[in-house]
Amino acid sequence: MNTASQQQVVFLTGATGFLGTQVARRLLQIKNTRVIALVHAAHRQEALDRLSRAWWDWPELAAELASNTSINEPSDSRIRVIAGDVSLPRLGLDETSYRQLASTITHVIHTAADLRIDAGIDELRKTNVQGTSNVLELARLAHQDHGLLRYAHVSTAYVAGGRSGNISESDLNGDFGFSNAYEQSKYEGECLVQTAKSELPVTVFRPGMIVGDSKSGDISTFNTFYFPLRLYLNEKLILLPIDRELRVNLVPVDYVADAILHLTFSPDAAGLNFHLTAPAESLPTAGELVEFVRAWARDHLDLRLPEPVFIKVPLPAARYSSERKIAARSGHKSRRSDLNSLLKLLPYFNDHRQFQRDNTDRLFGSYMLSWREFLPHLLGYAIDRGFMHRTERTVHEQLLARLAGKSRPVNYYDIIEGRIIHHSADEIRRAILAAAGALTALGIRSGDRVAIVGLNSTRYLTLDAAIGLVGAVSVPLYYTSPTAEIDHILNSSGARLLLVGAPKILHTLGELHSNLPVVSFCRESDAVDSDREVMSWDAFLDKGVGCTVPARAPAGFGDLATLRYTSGTTGAPKGVSFDHSQLRWMGQTMASLLPWKARNRDANYLSFLPMNHVVEGILATYSPYYLPAPVTIYFLEDLKQISSALKRVRPSIFFSVPRIYERIWEALEQNHIGRWYLTLKSSILKHTLSHLLRRQTLRNAGLDRCAQLLCGSAPCSTEMLNNFHALGIEIHNAYGLTEAPLVTLNRQDANRIGTVGTPLPQTQIQISDDGEVLVCGPQVMCGYFESHCAGKINQPFQNGWLHTGDLGSITPDGSLVLTGRKKELIKTSYGKYIQPAKVESLLRGIPGVVEAMLIGEQRPFCVALVWTQEKELTPEAERDIDWHIAQVNRSLSHPEQVKRWAVLADDLSIERGDLTANLKLKRNAISNRLQQVLDILYAGMNPPQAVFHIGTAERD
Repeated sequence: MNTASQQQVVFLTGATGFLGTQVARRLLQIKNTRVIALVHAAHRQEALDRLSRAWWDWPELAAELASNTSINEPSDSRIRVIAGDVSLPRLGLDETSYRQLASTITHVIHTAADLRIDAGIDELRKTNVQGTSNVLELARLAHQDHGLLRYAHVSTAYVAGGRSGNISESDLNGDFGFSNAYEQSKYEGECLVQTAKSELPVTVFRPGMIVGDSKSGDISTFNTFYFPLRLYLNEKLILLPIDRELRVNLVPVDYVADAILHLTFSPDAAGLNFHLTAPAESLPTAGELVEFVRAWARDHLDLRLPEPVFIKVPLPAARYSSERKIAARSGHKSRRSDLNSLLKLLPYFNDHRQFQRDNTDRLFGSYMLSWREFLPHLLGYAIDRGFMHRTERTVHEQLLARLAGKSRPVNYYDIIEGRIIHHSADEIRRAILAAAGALTALGIRSGDRVAIVGLNSTRYLTLDAAIGLVGAVSVPLYYTSPTAEIDHILNSSGARLLLVGAPKILHTLGELHSNLPVVSFCRESDAVDSDREVMSWDAFLDKGVGCTVPARAPAGFGDLATLRYTSGTTGAPKGVSFDHSQLRWMGQTMASLLPWKARNRDANYLSFLPMNHVVEGILATYSPYYLPAPVTIYFLEDLKQISSALKRVRPSIFFSVPRIYERIWEALEQNHIGRWYLTLKSSILKHTLSHLLRRQTLRNAGLDRCAQLLCGSAPCSTEMLNNFHALGIEIHNAYGLTEAPLVTLNRQDANRIGTVGTPLPQTQIQISDDGEVLVCGPQVMCGYFESHCAGKINQPFQNGWLHTGDLGSITPDGSLVLTGRKKELIKTSYGKYIQPAKVESLLRGIPGVVEAMLIGEQRPFCVALVWTQEKELTPEAERDIDWHIAQVNRSLSHPEQVKRWAVLADDLSIERGDLTANLKLKRNAISNRLQQVLDILYAGMNPPQAVFHIGTAERD
């Protein structure tokens, strides 16, 4: 690429498209070059918003847009954005702006195109023909004004239409017909450009089938090349209607973009056409491509794809060469099957032509396509994205788009008091739009915080999506939170509206000091009289009738989307900030982590964890809309009904806290056959019985259709995971925190028990000198919200790394092992450091024990408080617990061992202050409440009546 010595101004069309984006990236690498990007929009702010979203994934482009101003104003940005439309006269600009533009530009790179294969010819001509004509007019005006240096036009190799054999770069002949209206329109547009060569310095580029970046696989739209790949990887394509030996004319986008930039600024390229295709001898044959994909799928997806049958199908005799026939064929709107769609693409896979590269080789250099090197990148990226096109949508816009679609339908059910109530996608979509209109009518604007607290339901989802669609910021709260905590969060967040869907909160509104407008989305039967004015659900939705909701939310990817408050284990809850780009990344990435087959079949999901929690409210709420398959989502109102709900829903994927899995194992232990199995030594009988118990256990739990069982949010006992593993049931530990909802995950077929798995894509972890886990990645929060408002909270970042407060290590294979919390380290009076989480996890694994807490700070030895689910404790149960604690002590170092313990009834509660809203122990509060018990444990006195039992280990 030549470096410009003088100021150059490049007018770029199609900047929001993938090729246009890659061209823009490369233009920034040329010194003394500015870019004026024309974006299809009604006004400049809309253009900026569109381009900002399209370029968000490219930091160098996003950074330039951040300081963007009008072309009439001084700016440090090298990229200027103007709103317009290539299909309109003067590109949709006023006369003054149009002439100023013409007097400014030195180069034109025209990449804008309508790429739809099945659109009508008249529709395609608006952009591909009339649009080209209009851009040429601008080029002529610029050339007359000061002499344009180059007009670069991106055409396509398929303007060759039905021609066969060797095709030179000088050829352009439509006499052989075209297989679709797209080819026809691009041919007509290029004819205009070829005619303009007599008056303008024109260069024409004709790429083949453009695929993703050769290094990353990144692509925006999964085009012609990817369609049969998707069918084949989903085992829907056995017969291939092509010749095994034909060459597949693919070319990576980075090669095309590099060539365009180099040749646009090459003086010798003026007046020439360039085939941006690979030499035929370096292209893969269809047979080679399929065999490579089969091998890759076997190694990376554990897929055993059948060998396809190649059947050469001759192209139709009539190639729709006339405008009338193309218009009639392309205007047909009926839904086509996958087979019909494949046949429509047949000309691109029956290409026995050879595109000559004389000009390209001479001025850009020879090129041999190393397809075996970059194809894994293309496949990996496509699989991660589920072959779903990259969109410029926020997660809330993606949700709404899926509800309007037909090819991958979404259905909803509310599970209420044992009843299952169906809601169609259209019903939920209309409710979301009405709710968004109602929020607007209530004065909620972009950036306003809206608090929401409620039970899991379609109404909760409706409001969550509506908040995002109006550009507001959701502030979800725990429905178990005490009134004082809710008040604190409402004040801290600056919320302007409170949405309540939990009857308990509705009953206690009078206790709140915050004087906010309140809307109830509780079921009508839960309505109560209150001193506060509360708007009903129906009245709220009625406010949205007739309100127009824009198709695009008034928020960019960098704008604040939600505040998720920490549980307040060690102090007041803190507002964790996430922007729209982070929500999108987490939704897409969570969907991509599912096994390939599971992602592509009908999915059932049960929403039962509180929706304000980051796992349920971000990862689980948004990821279903990035699955390339139909989805059915069930919302469970009452968590106590989880067992019966699982049996009715039989979910495809299940993420839970350890306690659910502990209950499943306890049920097995209470089963007669299960107890017998556990007494058997390793043998053929035990192995055979394990298969039967595996099926029975999963079926009884409602998890027999699950593709993957995930566990997180709290430490999960290694012993329990090994017990399930021995039974043939894999539970995959994951790790995340409010500030970074999912960091590591044990993948399918790579489950490392004792670890929390390997990092997610684009995620890095490292261990600090003092053993703390540090995280860097797209899922890491922007920061604590309060600090943005008042600067009172220290941010847990250092040099871009999040300090998690967790302690751990990394295994040689890259898996993370957690050893405890940095702030919860116990230092005994002997100066020994102990991780309570390790010991407590082992104690919670004892049958009948529901919670445990280790104490030992500045004490000579450790003691434990142990809570049991039993209402009374028999002498046998006392001995059983004592025996299990003795076994736990055997696996611990001397300082870690529990010397004395108190067994108590499970009376822990949120209301009394023992637990956070997400059921974590508040250690200081519990220690203060049970100080008498702790004194007895250390003094060796008799227990008070509330204590079931005091146990003592023999001390050295």
